[in-house]
Amino acid sequence: MKLTVRHIDPQSLAVLSSEYRVPGITCSFIRGGRAAESLAYGVKDTKSGEAMTPDTLFEAASLTKTLFATLVLRLVDRGVCTLDEPIAARARDIGITEEERIGEVTVRHILSHGSGLPNWADKPLAFLFDPGKGFRYSGEGYFYLQKIVEQLTGKRFTDHLRDEFFVPLDMKHSAAVWDPSVGRRMTHKFDEKGVMAPLRDGVDLSGNAPEPNAAWSLYSCAGDYTKFLLEILNHRGHLPEELFREMVRPQNRADPGISWGLGFGIPAKDPSVIWHWGDNGGYRSFGMIDLTTGDGGCVFCNGAGGTGLCLELLSDITDGTFWADIGAFLETAE
Repeated sequence: MKLTVRHIDPQSLAVLSSEYRVPGITCSFIRGGRAAESLAYGVKDTKSGEAMTPDTLFEAASLTKTLFATLVLRLVDRGVCTLDEPIAARARDIGITEEERIGEVTVRHILSHGSGLPNWADKPLAFLFDPGKGFRYSGEGYFYLQKIVEQLTGKRFTDHLRDEFFVPLDMKHSAAVWDPSVGRRMTHKFDEKGVMAPLRDGVDLSGNAPEPNAAWSLYSCAGDYTKFLLEILNHRGHLPEELFREMVRPQNRADPGISWGLGFGIPAKDPSVIWHWGDNGGYRSFGMIDLTTGDGGCVFCNGAGGTGLCLELLSDITDGTFWADIGAFLETAE
C-alpha cells in the first residue's frame, strides 16, 4: 500500500472541532517529500477569543520521544554507546531500581519499549517483565536513558535538542523546557467538556516526570514538527543507512496491529509508515510519514478529545487502512 495525503477541506476542521470539543487545531502536511499546506483553526483562549495561529505552541508530549530516539541513534553512530550493551553498566550511580534486571536493559530495549519498566511509577521501579520479553510503553525508560546520555556526553538534554534539531532544522518555535517566552506563545488546554485550564506559569517539576524530560517536554508547533519529519524522510535523520533501517523496522510487537521501531510506531498493515502521538491532558498531537510515498504530516489539538480528532482527520484525508488499529492501541497504551 502507498499512503497519500489528500488536500483538506478547511471546513472539516470546524466540524471536527465541534464534534470533539476541541477549540483549536493546527496541522501541517507533507506531499512527495515536500512541505505542503499548514492550517490553523479556532482559538487558543475561549475567554479572550484569541485565534489559533500556525506558530502557536503546544506541549508536544510524547512526540518528544521521536527526537530523543533520533539523538540516541546519532550517539550510537558516534560511538558514545551501542544498541545492545547493558546500559546501566555505563552509569551505575543512576539508580532507579534495586532489581538486578536493570543490568540487562539495553538502548534497543528502551527505544522499542521492551525494557520491562513501567510508564511512570514511584521509585524504586519494579519490572513488569524481563528485558526484551514483552512490550510496555515506558516514559520511565526514556527518562532513565536521558540521564545516562547526559552523563556520558557531559551535555544537557536541552542543549542536545537545540544543537541537533532546533538550530539546524530552523525549528525556531520549539523548546525542550518551559520558559516565559514559551508560556507567552502557548495555547490553553481544554478538558473533555471543553473547560479551559489556566496556562502553566513555570517549569513542571511535579510528580515522577519533571522537565526537561526526553519522554514529554518538547514544546512545539505543527510547522516545526513537520521540519523534523522531513529530516527523517529526506535525510534519514542524518544516520548511516544501517542505523536508519534499525529505527524504522519493527523491533517489538505491541499488539496484533502495531509494532514499535526505535522511537516510532509501525502499523502492521503498512510498515512503510512510521508514527507517534502525544497526550498531555488537553494537549493532543499526532505525527506520521510514509517513507515510500513521502506523504505525511502532523496535527496538534488543544482539547482532550484531540486524539480521536487526529485519527478521524487523518483517516479522512488518507487511504490508510490502519487507523482503527492505531486507535485500538492508544486505548491501552498509557
